[in-house]
Amino acid sequence: MKNTTFRKVAKINNFFVYHFNKINEYIKITNHKFKNISSFNRYLIFLITLLFLYLFFLSIPSLYDKGALQSKINTMINEEYNINLSLSSKIDYKILPKPHFTIENTKLYTNDSSSPNELAQIKKLKVFINQANFFKKNSIELTKISLVDVNFLINNENLKYLKNYLQKKFSTKNFNIINSKFFYMDDEGNVISIFPVSKLTFNYNKKNLENILTSKGSIYNIPFNISWKNDFKNKLNKTILKLNKLNLRVENFTYKEKSNLSIKNFIFFRSSEIETEIEIEEDSIKLKSIGDSKIKNNKLNYTGEISKNPFHLNMNLNLDKLNFKKNIFDNNFLQNLFELKYLYNENLSSNINFKVKNIIKNKLFDSSRIFINFSNGGINFNNTIFNGKIENLNLIYGNIENIKDDLIFNGSFVFNVVSKDEFYRFFQVGKKSRKKIEFIYFNLKFNLTKNKIKISNLLFEPGKIILENELSDFLEQYDQGSKIDNWIDFKNFVRKVFVNYYEG
Repeated sequence: MKNTTFRKVAKINNFFVYHFNKINEYIKITNHKFKNISSFNRYLIFLITLLFLYLFFLSIPSLYDKGALQSKINTMINEEYNINLSLSSKIDYKILPKPHFTIENTKLYTNDSSSPNELAQIKKLKVFINQANFFKKNSIELTKISLVDVNFLINNENLKYLKNYLQKKFSTKNFNIINSKFFYMDDEGNVISIFPVSKLTFNYNKKNLENILTSKGSIYNIPFNISWKNDFKNKLNKTILKLNKLNLRVENFTYKEKSNLSIKNFIFFRSSEIETEIEIEEDSIKLKSIGDSKIKNNKLNYTGEISKNPFHLNMNLNLDKLNFKKNIFDNNFLQNLFELKYLYNENLSSNINFKVKNIIKNKLFDSSRIFINFSNGGINFNNTIFNGKIENLNLIYGNIENIKDDLIFNGSFVFNVVSKDEFYRFFQVGKKSRKKIEFIYFNLKFNLTKNKIKISNLLFEPGKIILENELSDFLEQYDQGSKIDNWIDFKNFVRKVFVNYYEG
């Protein structure tokens, strides 16, 4: 087969060379330079000739009338992709990397015929075309389009349009959006959030009868990958979100049931797996844990409800066990989460009730009930309780703030001594220094970013403080550099306070 093909190519090549030599002979070129051309040069001439012919063929669209071409492309795109584009007259034709038209400063509108809203501003639109027939401009066929450097303007009305668009069948021809930004705006046109997306692709799979959307971008400076499928046959939507930087994967399976949506959600985070059943109704979203939800082999169950207008989250979580030092204080994920400035949004409102049945590897407390409240742009933990056999710790008021990129916790505590003798024995306070004690009041400021702690306003009941100035200097040491890094440091700290500064 290869030899037959080679002979045919050689025959065609000889044809070109023969006539080329005849022309040279006709015009009497001296020495007949091209009469005896080598085999290699013959093939080279043949290939160059084909290349120039092919390039000439590819250049034909540059001769099209741009006015008629603009109208033709506009109609083709809008019909093929079911969108409403408005093209400018700035049209250029390029051969590489594939034949395509480049159109600058294009705008995308919603499909509302009476009053379409501007949805996106497109710096560059690339329309790739089929090479089958360039001799008739009315027969050109597009193969895919790419929108480059796009600013999407997302408000409530445009969001409804996008949701409806996702439920309709996409084109089988790829629709790419490259280097875009989604500007989410309120009703007054003020930008609330900006989400950069590096690539977004739409496609319809005829074989499986499903829409496919893939996306790469970042949310709050965290890179993400999204894969979304709409299975028309089984009326099922599947979404997979990956945040590789956080080692987090989220999967959603959505079923359409009359006017409501039923969702099964799976969250995989390191060695944790959380399964949730979600019911979306007109005014609210209800959720509850299902299956064997766990956080690092630790059983978890929860229920919650989200009110849509106005937005508010109520959540109850029950955890079997928790290591506070390892999972809370030394948790970089939580610290990174609380450092996000968007978390302190005035429109974010929620009440989270978090119960821990067993606090492990803690010498003071056995269980806890933590209240987390998002309100008016702040986060507080007011009325949180830690329970132990010899004492209880109540957080009367506590909040967390992001101040100049430092994560700061401020809290006012009441330490309730349940058993005085057990308390003093626990902290190894000598019998001569043991006085009657019921409550200890103090304020604590903890810089989680720099791992610095400051204790102030230390008060006892009943009893009083002696040597107040010395006590202030002693507490100041922990603000200037002294640290409580372990249980022994903490025990020594408490013992020094009662031996040296508490009169009783």
